[in-house]
Amino acid sequence: MFQEMVNGSIAVLTKPSAQTFEQHERDNLVWALIYAVIASMINGILAAITWPLRVGGIRAQLEAQGLASDVIDATLAQQGNVISLVLGGIFGTIIGSLVVWGLIYLLGRAFGGTGNFGELAWDISLFSSPLAVGQAIANAIPFIGFIISLGLTVYGVYLTYLAIQSGMNLPAQKALYVAIILFVIGIIFTCVTTGLLAVVTILSGGFAP
Repeated sequence: MFQEMVNGSIAVLTKPSAQTFEQHERDNLVWALIYAVIASMINGILAAITWPLRVGGIRAQLEAQGLASDVIDATLAQQGNVISLVLGGIFGTIIGSLVVWGLIYLLGRAFGGTGNFGELAWDISLFSSPLAVGQAIANAIPFIGFIISLGLTVYGVYLTYLAIQSGMNLPAQKALYVAIILFVIGIIFTCVTTGLLAVVTILSGGFAP
């Protein structure tokens, strides 16, 4: 089954179309989740490899600011550790995937879609899992990594639109409506989350001794 998903990923990534998704579509929620978790574990391994560089970079920045050693150690401790990142990534992937897939499924049904949840999950996992690994690799590349990651994100949005057509059995126009609504929800969620983090950071700084 894993090899079948890999073959499907190669197909939809290199020959993107609703028809390609249809050809490789399966109604299998369990393996869609397994595939996503495997991608998360690969990202965890990449994080473990780059962890010393990340911590070293943060320490260098803090030392350049002239902060005391105890403050630096406390800040680094807040970064967590590799194990917590890997485990958090796995559970976050499972919960996040189910939430996102569920939202897309409900939107698709609202527009008259007739596909099964497992089919939609399979279709999305075929491209989102390898793209997640690609973005993790891109983020580790200095200077051009952000541009590559942004390009993969845009490509992922387009593939989501195609997967909605296939997984929910929707015509192109209705699938586009679902994709647009999903995009707007994503922007709102990002803005709200960023705002809350900013408020927490400001308040934490205000109460700091």
